[in-house]
This record gives sequence, structure tokens and C-alpha cells, in this order.
Amino acid sequence: MDRQHGRQERVDFHTSPKYLAAWILGALFMMAGTWVIQNLQLNIGVTIENYVLALLVAFVFFLAGGLLWIAVAVATRLHL
Repeated sequence: MDRQHGRQERVDFHTSPKYLAAWILGALFMMAGTWVIQNLQLNIGVTIENYVLALLVAFVFFLAGGLLWIAVAVATRLHL
């Protein structure tokens, strides 16, 4: 915030390392969740408990990725 004039300084959020890192980390979480779901098969040697645990891990990856993307979207919207 510009203290002399009471205006906010414009920040370029497209090149801000913090927001860019959160956006990329969200994409990596989404990719990891997709990879877990894609390779998940209930066959010989895989118990129901392990299958459900893998589903929960993938779900947490999707939630974390979505949370990071939403956080970046809200942060950029609030500062435009």
C-alpha cells in the first residue's frame, strides 16, 4: 500500500514466485491423484483395505490440488 497516497501498489501475480509455485504444486497434486487412480486395480494381492486407502490418498491429492488452485484464484482476484 502506498502510504503517501493511500493506493495499493499493483503486483504482477502472473510472475510472483509464491503464486506460481502454489499453482504448479496444485497441478502436481492433481497429476499425482490422477496417477494413483489410473494405476489402481482390485486384483490378486490387493486387499479391500489397501484399495480404499489408495482411493483416500488420491482423494486427498485432488483436494489439496483444488485447494491450492482456489487459493491462487482468490488471491489474484482480491488484488486485481
